[in-house]
Amino acid sequence: MYQQYYYLCQPQLTCLEAISDSANAFAYYLIPIMVVYSHHKRQDLYFQWIYRAFTFLIVLVNTFNLIETWIFWRPDYWLLGLFKAIAASSSVGAVILLMRSLPQFLTIPNLTELKQANQQLEQEIKERHLAEEALRESKERFHNAFDYAAIGMALVGLNGSWLQVNHALCEIVGYSEAELLAKTCQDITHAEELETDFDYVRQLLAGEIRCYHIEKRYIHKLGHVVWIMLSVSLVSDIHGQPLYFITQIQDITERKQAEQTLQQQAYIFENISDGVVITDLLGRIIDWNRAAENMFGYTKAEIIGKTLGLLHKPEESSVLTQQIINELHTSNRWAGEINFVRKDRTQGVCETVFVPLYNENGQPSATIGVNRNITERKQAEAALQQANEQLTSWVQQLEQRNHEIALLSQMSDILQACLTLEEAYKVIAQLIQPLFPETSGGVFIISSSKHLVEVVTTWGDSTLASKTVFSAKQCWALRRGRSHLSTSDEQGLHCSHIEESFVGETLCVPMMAQGDALGMLHFHDPEAGKFTAAKQQLASQVAERVALALANLRLTEALQQQSIRDPLTGLFNRRYLEESLEREISRAQRSHKHVGIIMMDVDNFKSFNDEFGHEAGDVVLCELGDFLKKQIRKADIACRYGGEEIMLILPESSLEVCQERAERIRQTVKLLDLRHQRRKLNSISLSFGVAMYPEHGLTGAAVIQAADTALYIAKNTGRDRVVMAQSPVSVY
Repeated sequence: MYQQYYYLCQPQLTCLEAISDSANAFAYYLIPIMVVYSHHKRQDLYFQWIYRAFTFLIVLVNTFNLIETWIFWRPDYWLLGLFKAIAASSSVGAVILLMRSLPQFLTIPNLTELKQANQQLEQEIKERHLAEEALRESKERFHNAFDYAAIGMALVGLNGSWLQVNHALCEIVGYSEAELLAKTCQDITHAEELETDFDYVRQLLAGEIRCYHIEKRYIHKLGHVVWIMLSVSLVSDIHGQPLYFITQIQDITERKQAEQTLQQQAYIFENISDGVVITDLLGRIIDWNRAAENMFGYTKAEIIGKTLGLLHKPEESSVLTQQIINELHTSNRWAGEINFVRKDRTQGVCETVFVPLYNENGQPSATIGVNRNITERKQAEAALQQANEQLTSWVQQLEQRNHEIALLSQMSDILQACLTLEEAYKVIAQLIQPLFPETSGGVFIISSSKHLVEVVTTWGDSTLASKTVFSAKQCWALRRGRSHLSTSDEQGLHCSHIEESFVGETLCVPMMAQGDALGMLHFHDPEAGKFTAAKQQLASQVAERVALALANLRLTEALQQQSIRDPLTGLFNRRYLEESLEREISRAQRSHKHVGIIMMDVDNFKSFNDEFGHEAGDVVLCELGDFLKKQIRKADIACRYGGEEIMLILPESSLEVCQERAERIRQTVKLLDLRHQRRKLNSISLSFGVAMYPEHGLTGAAVIQAADTALYIAKNTGRDRVVMAQSPVSVY
């Protein structure tokens, strides 16, 4: 109050005081405004009542200052005192409330603690994300392992329904995934296996076992039996309630067939009429059959572990054993006659063949000897020689026959060792010449068209008495299916392929295999009367062995072709494609040439299959394969890449030639007349992707990828078009 009086005494200071108080009031009023605004923006702050009380107190004190300024002109001191009392009581109340709230306020975490808590929270969130990512990767690995497992895998419902199956299982049972999901396990299980299966499932559900493994039979979609190894385990929820079964199915059909084969071989081993002896490399007997027991007089229990010397004369044992070992080391086979001693000390003679047995590493681990008891035959031969010398000629003939049989056996062995028909043709003449030393002749083969017969090899010094190429109808032996003998001094039936000027006699012997004529053996001797009944019989035996060997080689070559060709389209398969592409690229790299790749795909093939059926789709692929064989050069390679995708390899072709070839195929394939079961099918169109080595890749995989990318573009830009690969790489 005295201050006001002082200012009243000095009016020039009144204005200064009023301005200062007004400025302070303005500043102090801004503080609660900012506090209210902050409180509005941050509703999550602790002790919000403090902000409200603080705002009220500041407004009250600031209003008190304004009233002090007001009383300069109008001295309402009662109003000033009232506001001072209110401000004082509010301050005291605020202090009391602050003191009471101080312990609670001190519990609020400081900034460091908040930062640590925030870091801990971030770490927990990060760990949770990592756990979620690990769980996702685990699920993805499971699905990948499930879908692409080499063995069949499936999730099966408690009622036996298929919930999920992989591709390997579909291949095992022959059904598509959709077909299999529409069935139950019981539908494809062999009827004799159902009861056993149900019993194991009951034990699983009862908790008696955790899993089971059994060998059982499935019925393939085509109707045949498929042996499988089945492993089943039960999956339950966290409460122990069964959810479904996880099954693993492995195809063991080949193993079962091998077991059956082994059983058959064991049966043959025990029941064969020849005595079979198996020894280790030291000559100790490991096993032998019942025929050997009968031949040598020892039981299996008595002879196991003994050496072969027990069966031979003591003076011959060591020499004979060493001779057999040396022969096996040099030629892998020993054959001969052995004088043996039975358990009762009587002697006999057996015809024996020893061959080595190899382990899985290709090393000899044992020997097997096949013994045929020829004691009676030897005794009979000796008795005949002693009884009648007149039988000497017969013995000589027999020896000759044995020699011929040996040569025939040698011929069979060599022919069986031949790898190709061409190799067999080269050695046949050398093998036949010793059997018919005074004759000449040749081997004639019927062409695949069954119309022409052509010579493939000849032997002998004289000129061949037959034409080298003629019709199958010109040979009486081929027409009748039996040997035909012709002589030059008679007017009998002569084969029209025989030269009219021939001298002596000729013999034509058909080569038959499995009821089919493969060709003919032609013999010519300039002297008549050489082809006796025995020689004709020998010629027939030679023809039989040659025909059998050639038929086996043809079958081998056919199987080899099947291993590199797709059975449906007749085109090469993917394995042959990869080998051929690698070979052609290596050749092109050496000679700085180009290799073209054309990858094609049948447009809308799935829709075609859905409309006409998969058999019609197979007809389309088969017709497309035949069509492509006619469209490519001999040097080109057509392969089925997979599904309806086909790839052409064009060695030493330019980019323009590849593009023109693809365009021509694209246009002409639409002209194919496709029919299935007398029903005309829709015409097809193809999409093409063309790439070149080395322009679009320096490896086979890179060029294929470039062509596949171009094909993908062709499919996505409207189909029925040819697209060239992009992104060329540097050359050389």
